[in-house]
Amino acid sequence: MEEQHREDRGQLTGLSQELTITFELLTAEGEHDPALLQAVGDATTAALQPAGYTVQPATYTGERGIESFLVDLVTIAQQVAATVWANHAAISEGIADLSGLVTIFTTILPIVRKTRQVHEQQVGKDESAVRPLKMTVEIDGGSLIIETDDLVQADAALQLALKYCSAHPEQAARVTTKSRVKVQARIPARKRRPRR
Repeated sequence: MEEQHREDRGQLTGLSQELTITFELLTAEGEHDPALLQAVGDATTAALQPAGYTVQPATYTGERGIESFLVDLVTIAQQVAATVWANHAAISEGIADLSGLVTIFTTILPIVRKTRQVHEQQVGKDESAVRPLKMTVEIDGGSLIIETDDLVQADAALQLALKYCSAHPEQAARVTTKSRVKVQARIPARKRRPRR
């Protein structure tokens, strides 16, 4: 039995697939603040590069104008395989194989957390609390809204994977590290100060 666990862990940590995440920032409905959008996007991607993410221009779809920030973030799935292994017992008990989902959410969490942190730095803690980011993760067409409370938990990747699985059970069964993944945040404009 111990030998089987070592074999499984060896195979799991041997994963070296690229995972590409489309990262998109949009202005909130009816609000325009392209300078904030660009500042949050640039600071977030710059902070993620030392953590092993490579920033590449996203394929232009022609759907958005200048009110968006769109890049592809590429990382190696091997970097998150240890977290998947740590949650392996919970994954294999009572639920379908969620290793692909846990791997994806483990990779997404730094992006979401860093975006929230950069937004808070740009607009201030008070305004960020009053007008928070609206974060959405889309995997193979199934979307999930991520709340700030979801990010606080120590096992957030597993909890988000379970939440996605309950919201989209058919899609969850087909998710792999080759799935199409998109993280989108709607950024409210900064509160304007009255002119004198």
